[in-house]
Amino acid sequence: MPKETFLNLNEEKQEKIMRAAISEFVKHGFEKGNIGDIAKNAGVAKGSMYQYFENKRELFLYSEQWCVELLMKKYGKYMVVTNKDINIFDFLYESSKELWIQMREERESIIFIQDVFLGKYNTLTDESMSYMMKVSNEYTLQLIRQGKDNGHIRKDIDDNLLSLYITGTSLKFKEYMMNRARILGEDIIDEPFERVEKELKAMIELIKNGMGGTK
Repeated sequence: MPKETFLNLNEEKQEKIMRAAISEFVKHGFEKGNIGDIAKNAGVAKGSMYQYFENKRELFLYSEQWCVELLMKKYGKYMVVTNKDINIFDFLYESSKELWIQMREERESIIFIQDVFLGKYNTLTDESMSYMMKVSNEYTLQLIRQGKDNGHIRKDIDDNLLSLYITGTSLKFKEYMMNRARILGEDIIDEPFERVEKELKAMIELIKNGMGGTK
């Protein structure tokens, strides 16, 4: 976590530092990522970075948390079910489609999260994934409870077991899609939605068949 000196900075300066850090890690990885270059690109003294963070490891882990929070803040509205009667599986498709288009404006942040997910920063994979999984599990459980309330998700299975099922399926799907994009020499964010639409529908149908209710 950052020190109080960082948290006391205004949001604009915090964002400038975090974006510089994310950019450095995306381009050079964790081991070769340079604190001095991050400071230079953020417009602060190198010594100031150590007043903000204990070390590069702490900066990296907070970069991942900051990135997830940024994306949730900017695009969270596409992940909130406003119509309580909507079919949760239809919502998953529509929200995924909208997010695919909108999130391209945060291309570098998406690539950073993608690289964390694919294990590029292998020495920090477990620690960095733990925060993402916490956020993902909370969101998934919320969807499950809403789906049970409106009858679109079966009620005879424990919420946590359903969460494990949907998370496991979606994670393997994301891993497959990301690796496929890399084989094509692309990042997942650069793929047109039409290229992934068929697989996305198939994944949602698979989840639906396993946990769908009677509606």
